[in-house]
Parts: sequence; C-alpha cells; structure tokens
Amino acid sequence: MNFFKKLFGSNRTEELPIANEEVARPEIKREDFVDDSEPTKESNIVTIAFGTGLPIDAIYTFIGRDYEQEGYDDAMINLDNSYKESKKEIILNELKIRIEQVKLAYNNKLREIEVSISNIEQQGLINTSAQLKAKRQTYLEHIDKIKEIESSINLGDKKFLTMIDSYERGFLKGVAAKTIKFFDIENNSQEQN
Repeated sequence: MNFFKKLFGSNRTEELPIANEEVARPEIKREDFVDDSEPTKESNIVTIAFGTGLPIDAIYTFIGRDYEQEGYDDAMINLDNSYKESKKEIILNELKIRIEQVKLAYNNKLREIEVSISNIEQQGLINTSAQLKAKRQTYLEHIDKIKEIESSINLGDKKFLTMIDSYERGFLKGVAAKTIKFFDIENNSQEQN
C-alpha cells in the first residue's frame, strides 16, 4: 500500500478557493453590428448580370478569355514558332471540346423537357406545358447559334477566335521583350569592353 501512496500520492483532496470576482467584460451593442435603417438609393448595390445563365455562356466565356499573358510567358521560355502554333491548336481544340460539351448538355436538357411536356400534357396542365415549350424553343435557338459558331470557327472567322488572337499578341510581345533584353545585354557587354 505504501508503494501506491508514493506512486499516486495521498487520497486527500484540497479544496481550492473559488474566485467569485466578476470579470469586467466589454458591452456589445446591437447597433455596432446591425444596421436597422432603411436602405437608400445611394446605398443600393447594383448588380449587372450578363449572359443567359445557360450552357451557351460557357462558349462565350471561353472565346472571351484573355491568353495574352500566357502567350507572353510562353515566348519568354520558347521562341520556336512551331511551339506557338501547337499552343494555338491546343487552345482551338479546347474550344471545340467545350462546344461539344455544351451541345451534349443541351441535347440532354431537350430530352428531359420532351418527357416533361408529355407527362404534363397528359395531366392537362396547359400553362406549365407552354412554359416548357418556350424553354425548349430557347434551347433549340441556342443549339442553332452553337452550330453557327462552330461553322464560323471552321471557316476561320476571327470574331470567334479572339482567344487565339490574344495568345498571338502576347507571344509577339514576349518575342519583342526577349529581343530587347538580348540587345540590352549585348550593348552592356560591349560597353564594358
């Protein structure tokens, strides 16, 4: 038993005095954090939305993407024209893949709408059926526009190849910057001699 007392101590517990002092805490006021006033025209936030919120926006977003910095960086690493051309081909292929993905999404949505229209018309819900038909018409118009974009891309229409143009512009800026840097280094070495 003595061994355990030495190992674990005695059984006695000492009571520690409990401090009953209240800690002073800062007062938190609701008006410091919550604005209960009515909104005014000056404080209204204006949100501008663009696009349709539908899959076709993914194509327009990709077309509008700026590749200038990427082109510049690539030129600083590799000035080879074949590298530039292969990168432009990669960007174009990414656009074509995006177009295929969007077409698949629309075709899937159209199938779902056709089934819904059929089910709803069987139930006699004319208003809901008309809404779905309007949505179907929008999807069909988007598919036609996608086909038009695809055709224009295949014909090389610059309107839908702005991402390629921005890459080309960046690449040329990179070539110019690298050339200037080369001449600066060469001029500095000649001045030192």
